[in-house]
Amino acid sequence: MTRTRRNLWLSIAVVAAVQVAVLGWMIWDRVHLLSGGREVVLEVVPVDPRSLFRGDYVILNYGISVLKTPRGAETPARGTDVYVTLQKSETGAWDVVRSSTTRPDTAAPDQVVLKGRVSFVSAAGADVPAWARVRYGIESFFVPEGKGRELEQLVREKKLSALIAVDEAGNGGIKGLVVDGKRVYEEPLL
Repeated sequence: MTRTRRNLWLSIAVVAAVQVAVLGWMIWDRVHLLSGGREVVLEVVPVDPRSLFRGDYVILNYGISVLKTPRGAETPARGTDVYVTLQKSETGAWDVVRSSTTRPDTAAPDQVVLKGRVSFVSAAGADVPAWARVRYGIESFFVPEGKGRELEQLVREKKLSALIAVDEAGNGGIKGLVVDGKRVYEEPLL
């Protein structure tokens, strides 16, 4: 075997090993998030999705996806990371207690910090405060074939919630869907 051929095979092996390592890390990261993250249940707001290419899925929108900016405060720019501190209310819903463009150093034991990214910023008016739309990476969930419309109806009836796992860095992942307090869909770890 010539030296050139040997170098070619070595290069191919290195590239393949790097690809396998990256895929393995992605799988490990997702499994670690879903199995070890702190669980938060978020109420879902209706959206009407449809896609022929992605199969059956549900688009999930949350009350925490729109952050109103208090008067005099600066609205974060589009593309900015935002850290939203959530706390469980007396009704059992997780509500925003504060948001910031920097990660808080500490959070109370009954609070969870979720990281998102600003995708849209509104302009403030004379009587209307500015607001920002935030995406957390938990906005769609694939479901078994034929179940998408049924779940969309449950969202419209305000019976569907999403079970979110949040890791120490604030990354969130959908762990499952909850209907009337019961888990009906679980995200498989593998």
